[in-house]
Amino acid sequence: MRIDWESGHGPLTAPISAAGSALAGSYAANAAGASPWWGVGVAGAGLVGSFIAGRRAGLGRVDLVLNAAAWVGAGAWCSWALNSGPWTVNCLAALASGAVGLGAALAGRRAARRRAEAAREAENTAAAHDGIMRRYRALADQWSARFSRVTGIEGVRVVGVEMWPSGGMTLEGRLPEGGYTWRDIQRYQDGLAGDARLPNGCSVEIVEGADRGSFLANVETENQVAAGPTMYPDDYSPRSLNDGLQIGRHKDGSEAAPCIRQLTAVFTGRKGSGKSNLMNVTIAGQLRMIDVLVWVIDLNGGSLALPWLRAWHKAGRPGRPPIDWVADTPEKVLAMAETLLRIAKARKPGYADLQIEADDDKIPVSPAVPGIIANADEIAELYSGKARRNPTIRKAGDVLLQVVELARAVACNVIASALRATQDVLEEPQLVVQSGLKIAMKSDEREIAYLMGWNDKISPEDMPTAGTGAIKVLDDPARALVVYRMTPSEIAKIVVATAEYRPELDELSRRAAGEAYERRWENTDHLFSAAAAPAPAAVAVADPPAERPVREGWTDPTAGWDDPAEPAESEPIPTGDAAIADADATLRRIRGEIDETTSRDPDIEAEARAIFEASGLSYTPPVTPDEASSTSVDPRKAIAFEIVLKAGPDGIGPEAIRDVFARLHPDLEAPHAATLGRWLGDDPRVHKPKYGRYAVRPGQEPPAVGVSPELILHAAELIVSTQFGSVSMLQRKLRIGAAEADRVMNALEEHRVVGPRDGNRAREVLVPIGALPLVMLKLAQDLGLAGGDTGS
Repeated sequence: MRIDWESGHGPLTAPISAAGSALAGSYAANAAGASPWWGVGVAGAGLVGSFIAGRRAGLGRVDLVLNAAAWVGAGAWCSWALNSGPWTVNCLAALASGAVGLGAALAGRRAARRRAEAAREAENTAAAHDGIMRRYRALADQWSARFSRVTGIEGVRVVGVEMWPSGGMTLEGRLPEGGYTWRDIQRYQDGLAGDARLPNGCSVEIVEGADRGSFLANVETENQVAAGPTMYPDDYSPRSLNDGLQIGRHKDGSEAAPCIRQLTAVFTGRKGSGKSNLMNVTIAGQLRMIDVLVWVIDLNGGSLALPWLRAWHKAGRPGRPPIDWVADTPEKVLAMAETLLRIAKARKPGYADLQIEADDDKIPVSPAVPGIIANADEIAELYSGKARRNPTIRKAGDVLLQVVELARAVACNVIASALRATQDVLEEPQLVVQSGLKIAMKSDEREIAYLMGWNDKISPEDMPTAGTGAIKVLDDPARALVVYRMTPSEIAKIVVATAEYRPELDELSRRAAGEAYERRWENTDHLFSAAAAPAPAAVAVADPPAERPVREGWTDPTAGWDDPAEPAESEPIPTGDAAIADADATLRRIRGEIDETTSRDPDIEAEARAIFEASGLSYTPPVTPDEASSTSVDPRKAIAFEIVLKAGPDGIGPEAIRDVFARLHPDLEAPHAATLGRWLGDDPRVHKPKYGRYAVRPGQEPPAVGVSPELILHAAELIVSTQFGSVSMLQRKLRIGAAEADRVMNALEEHRVVGPRDGNRAREVLVPIGALPLVMLKLAQDLGLAGGDTGS
């Protein structure tokens, strides 16, 4: 043990040392026969010396008196000990009592000294604070007046000012009595910035304070964005999915790093707003996580994954690929989505013990059981109405939504980006609703509010340039954001630095993934090297159509289609299901081409008419709103009224009407919302019970419309003979409207001719062709037609 002999004595060691020294000195002097006055002399000399040393050391009066008392007591005891002997009981008891008294006095003095030092420190701190407040008092008073003036709330006080090194400040404000909250100040952010004459690009951000009666105001006085982009941090140390995903910085300099362990994310922004850069920044953060596998969905040639995989290839392919799976075709996207769903369902029971052991409702992620994040770029390629006409894409999108809804606890999640969050881009609103992390890059106020909500007072002025945006995490207020800048050179550094971080898929998940996961790298050479990219496919020459088998007793519906001559009148009209299917396919193709142009193509319409006339089916061109209002009644108007009628007294909005219309009548083009508004607004039977919603006026409901028995018989004959239960076919063949055709189909369902409605698909025909005569006879009798007239 090393003893520091130079350290000072405390309340315990000082009395022991003094008592031991006095006892030893008196014993030696007594043995030498010294006079008792020697004790008095030595004590006096010590008293004088301690006084001089204390004064030089700057000791106070109390310390000097305490030292003097100690020397006087020691001198008196030594004289007594030299006179009567130091080993008597009385002498030793007196020495012990003196030592205890000295220790208590020293302890009290030390406590008093510490209190005095704390008081001096508090005074110094208060003085420094007062100095700061005096320095910023004018600024605090100026902003207190500004808050009251702009918001109209009298009595707002600024009680704290913190300056930023980057050019700005945070003000702590207190609200007066009256039930005010920080949101009452937040709605005036733009006005406060204007009143303060802040430079363009600078803003005032109001956030909640320490309690509900206070707020913080982040005031940006220098436009940091104008100084240039903030590059991605060069710290590539390992992180976890449970850590924050570093995205960028707020205006006050704090880092935006939300934890995405349980959050689905949606990023939106117009072209050139920095949305692709944001996706690359999130991938960089995921690659730093040692317990995450990165998957990419990109139907634009896998472009999101290209810079990462090609940088890895160029670096010599260290470790494992940075992107674990890339889906760049509809078939691959479907395979990935189904695989992710299987993994999620397998992990729920498979890792239940891990959850119990961790005492959590979600599985603990680790390199042994990594999380999986599917990064989907330009998600409109999966969820727009146009894209979802492709059955493979539609199914893939639906399966991916199941993952979003079911896989939170098992660490399977989705990060998606889109140009907009509106229904024309994202037909499935569930993706936006279930997203706990929302980022809107530079855009207009309407787009921001559609994603964030109108209560978050984020304006386009808060995101003045590309790379800026707004971020909202769960129910927290949306905040302005400057996203880190990611460049190809930075990507190359991250790929190499994180090469050893990437885990492998756990065995349970690999078994659930199956063959699709094992074969994920087939035909993907183009992702790693431009030299291996596939050449553009040559325009294929259509092969002659294969000869279809013709049902006995029927004429080939395609016969004579290539013959420009008109079909002879004596030729039977083809009514087979093949002709109808061809007609429907042609109609859908034509409408798809029309959708992609700003006006109709006369050549396409002429081709459509020729095809339908040659097949014995009529074709009526779509009625434009102008034509409908001037010359004829658009049959879709009656359908829209029926949808409003069935919606009940609460009414229904235009977009919801369009959705129901498209679901019930997929072969008809849903009217535009403006057209619906004009139709319903002009209909005296319709009123608006709420803003933006339409309902039928009480007492204006139309009487039930009956269906002609003869029409039902004709429809039954047509459906049974063609074995095709389509409402649109009845419209075309019987020359009736969509609403009437729907009623006819419901009547046939009541008579067990067709099955119930099955979404957008044709109804199942319950009667075989051979039973047609018997069914027609029974149906005529049930409908009360005299003599069983079949209408034929």
